[in-house]
Amino acid sequence: MLDKVVGIGTCTGVNTDKFAKFKLTPVAGKKVKAPLIKECLANIECNVVDIVKKHNIVVLEAVAAYFDHLRKEKRAIHAVGDGTFIVDGRKLSRKKMMASKIPNSL
Repeated sequence: MLDKVVGIGTCTGVNTDKFAKFKLTPVAGKKVKAPLIKECLANIECNVVDIVKKHNIVVLEAVAAYFDHLRKEKRAIHAVGDGTFIVDGRKLSRKKMMASKIPNSL
């Protein structure tokens, strides 16, 4: 999936259907028009609340989030910013310590 992530991030959607080019499945969101990606471990629906042109920053507000609990592979990748990535490894649980802060549904 990493090669798809890099490919998506290094081409423009202005003249490229990224779903077709990278063989991804669009899924309708519940809050915004932009589609979710079925192949992703997690999806976040966001609204653009500000664009800071001076620094080329887009400020987003998350309005819904989804996590695929049925997916076997649950590691996430994180971009370092220099063309390298870090992959999550071991899972550490502190559920007992945090029980009073975790919603019952999780």
